[in-house]
Amino acid sequence: MRRTPATLLSLTLLTTGAPAAFLSAPAAAVEAGDPSLTGRFSAPFEEAGERCVTTPDGETQCKPAAGSVVVLPNGKLVYWDALDSIQEAQLNGVAEFGHQARNDMARVLDLRGARPTWQRSDPDPASNPGGREGSYNPGGLYNDDETRNDGDLFCSDQVFLADGTVLDVGGTHYYQEPGIPGQPTYGVVELEGLTNSRLYDAESNTWRASGEMTYGRWYPSVITLPDSRVMAFSGVTKLIKPVYADRPADSGRNVTQSEVYDPKTGSWTVDGGDKSLPLYPRLHLLPNGKVYYDAGGQTFNPAGQAYDEALWNTTATYDPTTQTWTDLGLPVFGDALVGFRGSAFSQMLPLKPNAKGDYDTVETLSAGGVYGVSPGTYVGTDTSTLNRITIGPDGTETLASEATGTLNTPRWYSTGVSLPTGEVIAFSGADRDEVVAPGSGTPITTPEMYDPRTKTWTELADQGRGRTYHNTATLLPDGRVLVGGHAPIITGYAKSTDALEQGLGFSNPNRDPSFEIFSPPNLFYGPRPVITSVDPSVQRGRTLRIETPDARDISSVVLVRNTAMTHLVDSDQRTVVLPVVARSKGAVTVAVTGNAAVLPNGPYTLFANKEYAKGETPSVGRQVFVGAVPARFADDIARNNAATVGRELAARKAASTSPRGAEGRSDGKGGNDVEAPVLAVAAPGVRPISTTKVDAELRASSTSLTSPLPVAGLALTGLVGTALVLRRRRPGAS
Repeated sequence: MRRTPATLLSLTLLTTGAPAAFLSAPAAAVEAGDPSLTGRFSAPFEEAGERCVTTPDGETQCKPAAGSVVVLPNGKLVYWDALDSIQEAQLNGVAEFGHQARNDMARVLDLRGARPTWQRSDPDPASNPGGREGSYNPGGLYNDDETRNDGDLFCSDQVFLADGTVLDVGGTHYYQEPGIPGQPTYGVVELEGLTNSRLYDAESNTWRASGEMTYGRWYPSVITLPDSRVMAFSGVTKLIKPVYADRPADSGRNVTQSEVYDPKTGSWTVDGGDKSLPLYPRLHLLPNGKVYYDAGGQTFNPAGQAYDEALWNTTATYDPTTQTWTDLGLPVFGDALVGFRGSAFSQMLPLKPNAKGDYDTVETLSAGGVYGVSPGTYVGTDTSTLNRITIGPDGTETLASEATGTLNTPRWYSTGVSLPTGEVIAFSGADRDEVVAPGSGTPITTPEMYDPRTKTWTELADQGRGRTYHNTATLLPDGRVLVGGHAPIITGYAKSTDALEQGLGFSNPNRDPSFEIFSPPNLFYGPRPVITSVDPSVQRGRTLRIETPDARDISSVVLVRNTAMTHLVDSDQRTVVLPVVARSKGAVTVAVTGNAAVLPNGPYTLFANKEYAKGETPSVGRQVFVGAVPARFADDIARNNAATVGRELAARKAASTSPRGAEGRSDGKGGNDVEAPVLAVAAPGVRPISTTKVDAELRASSTSLTSPLPVAGLALTGLVGTALVLRRRRPGAS
C-alpha cells in the first residue's frame, strides 16, 4: 500500500527578526490519516552546512550518516559513519578504496533542547593513529601506505559496560592486496578486521584504547554476560582474501574462536567454545545465562563467506560456564523453508515473568532479509518468524519455531525497533540485496508494525527518505524513534552514479546524513501516563517504587536497555516486564528480579504503560541504571528527568483546560507525542532538507489566525512562535 503524503512546508517570519523556532509538538512531514493507526513522521533534518566540502589538502569530506548509533545515559546520542570517503573512487571502488578510504567520522547529537545540536567526536586517537601492520599474504605485493584508514570504527560492534562506558570492538583496516608499493592509486582492496577495542566516555566525549583481542574481527557481535564481562563472537580477519599462513586451519572461514573482555582489567581472554558463525551473528542472552544464536546474520552472497556455511542454519545456545554449544534445531520461514535468514533483524520480545516470578521463556522475532546461506536469494522476502525458547527446570532449552503473518512488502536490510509496549516496527531497507548489486534496490519507505497479540504486520505512515544500506532506527527515551543512516556501497562496486536513481527509481547512491523522528501509533491512543519520581538506581532482588499520578491506570512497567546498534544488530537489546506488586494513590511498586541474566548491570530506560482500547500508551521514559548510578552521570540524569517531568505536567495541565478536556481529541490527533522538539523550520545549527519558498502577503500585524488562509495552493494551519506551518491542500479541500 502506498499513500500520497501531505507535504509540510514552513516559512520563517522575517518581520520579527527572531530566529526560527522548533515546534513543541512534532510537525507532520508525512500525514497519513489517523496517527493512532499509522503514526507520524517529522520532517527530515540534518547538521548545518554543506553536505560535502573540500579540505585544504584537496580531499572531499562529507557529513557522516548514522550507520551506528548509541543512546547515551546523559540524554545525548553518539553516531558514526560507514564507508567514509567511498565517493572518492573515480573509476572503480574495488581498485581504489583500499587507499582512498578514511576512518569514519563521529558526531554527538543532542535532541533535548529547543533545537537539535551537533558536536564532533574524534575516535582516531583510540585506534592505531600511527598506522598498523596488516596480515599480508607471504610473498605477496601490497600497498598499505595510507595510515588514516588503519583504525576505522566501520563494521565494529558496541555495547555498554556496567558503568555506562561504551565498549567498541573490532573494525576495519584498509589496504591494497595485491598492490604496488609506493603506487597507492590502484590495487585490490582488503578489509581486515581489527584486534582493537576502544572505550567511549559520554561525559567527556573522548575515546581511549583498551585491550587488544587475539583475533582481528570485522563484523563481530559482542554481548554482555550476567557478570558484566563481554563476549565477542565471529567476525572475519580478512574479508576478501581470508588466507592465514600462521593458522592455515582458519583460512576460508570466519573467526571461530570467541573471546571474553574483563572490564576490571581491560583485557581479553580466548574462550574455549569454538563455533563457526555468520558475520554479525544474531545473539541474545537467555535468562539461564547462556547465549542464544538465532540462526541469522550476514553473508556476502552470492560468492560465499565460509566453506562451513551450512552450520549456520541451526539455532544454538552457548554455555559460558562449560564453554560448550548445544544445537536446538532449524527455524522455519513458512511453507517448507527452514534455516538461516540473512540481512534481517532479530528482536527479543518483552521478557515476562511466570506465576513464580521466574523468566523462563524467550521469544525472538525476525522478518524480511534473504533466504539461506550462499548463494542466497538476492530478492528480499516477506516472511516473518517467531522463535520461542523455553527453559526447563534443569536449565536446558527447547525451541519452538512458527511463521507469523507475512510482511505487506518484501524487504531486505530493515532495522527492527522494539517499542516499550511490545510491538516491533521494521524501518527502511530495500526490495533487493544491495551488497550483491549495489544501487540495484528500490527503497522501502513504508514502515510496518508487528502486533504480538495478533502476530500480524500493519503498514504505517511513509518516511520521507529512502534508506537502504547502513540504515539505523533507535528508540528514544521519550518513546519516539530516531530514523537515520544510509551509506551505500558505490554503484556496482565501480563509481557512484545518480542515473539509476533518477532513471529507474533505485536507491540514492550517496550517503544521507539526515534524520527523521517517528511518533508511533501508541503515542496517540490517549493522554500519556507520567512518572514524577523514581530512584535511578535499580537494585536487583528488591522492589522499586514509581511515583505517578496515574497509579491506578498503570497496566505494565518495563525496563528497556539503552540502544547500542549497528548493521541491524544490538545483542544487548531487551525489554523486561517488572510485575506490579503494590499500588497506592500516587505510586506503583514493582518487583525487580534478582537474576543478572535477565537484567545485566548497565543503563536502561524505565517506562510505565497505560491501557487504552487500541493498546498500551507508554509514559516518557526515565533514565536509570541497574546497579549503582555512576557519579559522572548522576547530575545529568537528575536534570533530564526533572526537566521532562516539568514539561509533561505543564502539557497535562494545558490539556485539562482545553475545550476538548484532558482526554484530547477523539480522532487520534491529540498530539501526545510532545516531549521533544522536532525540526519544522530552518534554525541556527540545523539544515532543513527541503524548504519551499512561498510568497505570502501577511495583512497588517496579524499574530493569530482562526481559519485556514489559502496561499498558492497551501493552507496556513497555524502560527507557532516565529514559524508559519503550512500544509498542502488536497484537491477539493477548503
